[in-house]
Amino acid sequence: MNISKSQLLDGVMRTYLRNSDQIKTKADIKSKEMQADELSISEDVQEFARLVKLASKADDTRIEKVKELKTMINAGTYNIDGKLVADKIIEEHFTEKLI
Repeated sequence: MNISKSQLLDGVMRTYLRNSDQIKTKADIKSKEMQADELSISEDVQEFARLVKLASKADDTRIEKVKELKTMINAGTYNIDGKLVADKIIEEHFTEKLI
């Protein structure tokens, strides 16, 4: 039996075209089935989002504290304990040297 190059090439091309049609059909079916978008957020990002939300709630408390301090300063009733200030200065000084 003699097989010419053109017969071999025709056979290969028909097989290729038939298989490529099947592959396209399978790919079309998969793409139609899988058209849902998906989003996954890492635990670190979820924790960060939770902390941002918590921090935004803390701003209200801080604003109230600032208003209270302003009122006390304007009324002349805000007194600072000098010993606490000195302790804080010394603490920060030694903490900076340790770093």
